[in-house]
Amino acid sequence: MELLDIILDYYDKRKLILPDFDDAMKFVATEIGEVYEVDLSRKEWVRNHPENKPQFSKEKLSEELGDCILMLMVAGYSEGVNPIQSLKDKINRKLEKLNEQNSNS
Repeated sequence: MELLDIILDYYDKRKLILPDFDDAMKFVATEIGEVYEVDLSRKEWVRNHPENKPQFSKEKLSEELGDCILMLMVAGYSEGVNPIQSLKDKINRKLEKLNEQNSNS
């Protein structure tokens, strides 16, 4: 199953409403904030309400990064595009161009 299919299945099974592009991108921003919150917890900052702040773990960091990817995929889906596939295609194009340049040298 492709990532987008997994995400759509997840939304369907949880009976969640897919946000439109604008709202999905706002959710991306909030998820990036959560990534930074976990990252900041690596240091001993004195913060308001420290009891509500996460403790650093790579698992939590990875989970929050995954949430960013999820919302980027939802944003793409709302516009009829698949950013993961587009990224793969772009990498392949750039590598093909590099291979052509190297073979012409």
